[in-house]
Amino acid sequence: MSKESNDVKSNYNVPNLERGLLIIELLASHTQGLTLAEIIDALDISKTSAFRIINTLIFKNYLQKNETTKKITLSRKMVTLGISSMNEQSIVELSIDVMRALRDELKESVMLGIILGAKKGTILEQVSSSYPVKLFVERGTQFNLHSSVGGKSILAFLPDEEADRIIKQMSLAKYTKNTITSKIVFREQLKEVKEQGYAIDNGEDIQGIHCIGAPIFNEYGYPVASLWITAPHGRLPHEDFDKKGKIISKYALEISAKLGYVIS
Repeated sequence: MSKESNDVKSNYNVPNLERGLLIIELLASHTQGLTLAEIIDALDISKTSAFRIINTLIFKNYLQKNETTKKITLSRKMVTLGISSMNEQSIVELSIDVMRALRDELKESVMLGIILGAKKGTILEQVSSSYPVKLFVERGTQFNLHSSVGGKSILAFLPDEEADRIIKQMSLAKYTKNTITSKIVFREQLKEVKEQGYAIDNGEDIQGIHCIGAPIFNEYGYPVASLWITAPHGRLPHEDFDKKGKIISKYALEISAKLGYVIS
């Protein structure tokens, strides 16, 4: 390295920022989390510096700490940033053929989305219905977590502590007569979603529009996205929910397998 390069590094290097990035990189490779002591040992940094940096990252919601195990992990916010950076080149590319196959089988519009935090999710991609009358949604359109299958199918499969933290921050606004506005009822529905493997939007976000969706898992079994269909209630009646829910779950698992998820 030239003297000029060394001078640039010396002039512009920010030690605590560098240590913070090292901590994030370390935790990214230890998905089950590490304690403060384990982080200090792995990176050979002082306890004072590690404590301050980690607490700042926790305060800004980039890291989270389990108060029982004392393990520190990347937060949903950090995971979402990572997902966002790979959307176009990875998740969408790996999903689009499966989405088209699902559309061809069920004829309805197919959506792919992720959640962004405690209130909203966003649509990454859609494949339009083959019917003349269809629901078209722009990529990047946001959706509410409590009234959508995109939100429900991911929340139901998150680690309990993470899901609980998100639900506590949620405000369950009423959009239609079917919107769930009780957190007790919402938590019960998430249990049902986990048991059956798919989620239902019974006209809870838009009156007369039904949706059925299932989670997509990464190689660690973490729900990183959701796959769903949306249609007028006349084409997607209640009696079809279970049959079509199982079909959508099958296609969602196909995408999960592409992401490295091992189906047990």
